[in-house]
Amino acid sequence: MKKIKRIFALTLALTMSAGMIGCGNSTKEENGKNDTKSKSADDSTAEEKPAVTETTGDFDLSEFTAASDVSEDLSLEFEAEKGTLLNEAMIMDKAFAGEFSGDGYVALYEKDDEVTFDIELPAKGSYNVILRLASDNVNSENLITSDGNAIKKFTSGDPKFAEVTAENVLLEGGSHTLGVRAETGHIYVDTLKIVPADPVDLTQYEVTDTLCNPNASDNAKRLYSFLRAVYGKYTISGQYSGDNMGYESREFIEINKRTGKTPAILGLDVMNLGISTKVDHKAGGGDMVPIQAMDWYNNHNGIVTLCWHWHAPSQYLEVNGQPWWRGFYTDSTNFDLGKAMSGEDKEGYDAIVAELDNMAEQLKPLAEADIPILWRPLHEAAGDPRYPNNAWFWWGASGREPYLELYKLMYDKFVNEYHLDNLIWVWNAQNQSWYPGDEYVDIVGYDCYPAERDSSSQKYYYDLLKECSPTGSKIIAETENGAMFDPDAAFNEGTRWAYFSTWNGEFAIKDSQLSDRYTTFEMWDKIYAGERVLTLEELPDLKSWPIDLEAYLAAK
Repeated sequence: MKKIKRIFALTLALTMSAGMIGCGNSTKEENGKNDTKSKSADDSTAEEKPAVTETTGDFDLSEFTAASDVSEDLSLEFEAEKGTLLNEAMIMDKAFAGEFSGDGYVALYEKDDEVTFDIELPAKGSYNVILRLASDNVNSENLITSDGNAIKKFTSGDPKFAEVTAENVLLEGGSHTLGVRAETGHIYVDTLKIVPADPVDLTQYEVTDTLCNPNASDNAKRLYSFLRAVYGKYTISGQYSGDNMGYESREFIEINKRTGKTPAILGLDVMNLGISTKVDHKAGGGDMVPIQAMDWYNNHNGIVTLCWHWHAPSQYLEVNGQPWWRGFYTDSTNFDLGKAMSGEDKEGYDAIVAELDNMAEQLKPLAEADIPILWRPLHEAAGDPRYPNNAWFWWGASGREPYLELYKLMYDKFVNEYHLDNLIWVWNAQNQSWYPGDEYVDIVGYDCYPAERDSSSQKYYYDLLKECSPTGSKIIAETENGAMFDPDAAFNEGTRWAYFSTWNGEFAIKDSQLSDRYTTFEMWDKIYAGERVLTLEELPDLKSWPIDLEAYLAAK
């Protein structure tokens, strides 16, 4: 009966999508928004594929370079001990970290310790904040603040006084209180200097023009062509929906109620489509995922991203006193991927293959309907790269090699055996050394969960991802996030994430209302009204976007 219902629901979704009008063509212009609507270029069923009239509409594809009127000769310098000390910050004069200037330096030991300086800037612009400091810890992460708000994260690790530069800090002209605030702490600040920053290098946003799957579907190519076209010019807004309810989830409803806009990317989880969940433990709701995905793309002109909180095979669950529904966590299963992939645990390997075969079948209707999917499998495999042996999901707990074997096995089965040619492969293992290779990846992503209300761009993680691809030719995305970044500051400094995908629940909602716990309401408003942020209403018609954009523009 469930199978019959599922087939009926999918058929209904396809039938509905064939006859409905998609959200239309819109543009972001340099000096304002112009949201318009038009009919989708392809209202056909999966069986009928008429020729597509390719068009970019009036979508603005001009490059974005932050303007600055700051003199190249500007230089403001401050002695830390002359600043204002907040919380437990203290002045020290012992030379254990090397020679210091002036009468001493400021120690910031605990989170939220801070030293601030009153500054006067001649104009709005992009500035480098050059700190001379020492740190007790490797990769100590701390913050630059402006008027009490965290605006930039920087990393230090030298035990002796040395220069650390927070680059491309966007600051308005006029009077400000600029600060250095401890997050992980244990730093010693000697001096602070402010100078103009160099322009952002736009060549870094030039990426490969083909998908890793040589047989990628037309709609996958169109979506990827669009992602390439806007990379470095815009960030696409995204939101995971609670309980896989799609755009009817509280997250989408409350964001629209507050901002009047809708996230362009819908995030869904195929967790309850697995054998271990759907079949063995009768988990419900999974059948709605393909329906939500089809509806979002076909009828709303939106972009879909899917992740998979993959439960280990049932026979390896309910260990360590943990319930089965935590079965994707390392501490909740005794499944050993290393033993399964090496052949030592044949039963485990067979179970994994069965899960892959099952998931391919679950995703097949999306491929047959040519619904392009940002497919993000085996996410966060390496855990936090700052710490060793920190994999919180079972697919990373056995280390790099078994993970890579599993990733490539999935790719081979999905692409070469099941021909899921609608998938755009998003790699998100969190550690450069776990990168499977350019031939298996289209987009590299990081899941960023900074401190509450930290609106800095997470440049450290963005730069980390630049080192993954040997050719440096992959789009970089914030594939999950808690607190949201300030798009103006991010674009100014070159941390131009292709898209963000705010996680559901507490990161967006509290008591069924939009929450300001992680992102202030002011920042929610700024992001969804931002000239550099694309919402659903501002997407062009994705079904008619040119596959070969360069050839299309050359022929115009």
